[in-house]
Amino acid sequence: MSRFYFTFPTPVIIGLLLLASSAASADDTINLRVETVLATDTAQEFDIRLTGMRSQLLAFRYSAYRLVQEERRKVGFGKQANFSLPGGRFLQVVPKESANEKIALHVMLMEGTSPSPLMSTLLSIPNRGMLFVGGRKHQGGTLIIRIGASTDTFPATPSAIIQTEE
Repeated sequence: MSRFYFTFPTPVIIGLLLLASSAASADDTINLRVETVLATDTAQEFDIRLTGMRSQLLAFRYSAYRLVQEERRKVGFGKQANFSLPGGRFLQVVPKESANEKIALHVMLMEGTSPSPLMSTLLSIPNRGMLFVGGRKHQGGTLIIRIGASTDTFPATPSAIIQTEE
């Protein structure tokens, strides 16, 4: 009985391993999006950049909504992404896993250099889903933070990728 053996040169094997690892790493990232909205009762205006979330924002029952900041990050699972928020706070988001069209996130709201978070929670949202967090008083209104996560790229919005108004 004769046996056949296939041999591959070492560079071919290394190339195949590198190709496989780069494909795996592309799937191991999450696109995060954090938008901060200032909600007030001082006027009857609605920032046109917020049109896609109008119905969700109106549930907060303010008369005016203005986008003050938007940031996007691409981050690997288990890696921390920090988002600055108006008023000296920041948000830490760590993607934990993605399964069954859901993304698990560890979200912490921090203030200054304090090691204790104001809020720390582990949650799961649908892929391309959003979570709203509201309550922080700022400039005569309330900040509402929208946190989104997606395994693919978020669609472009009329606003710039990073905007800040103080």
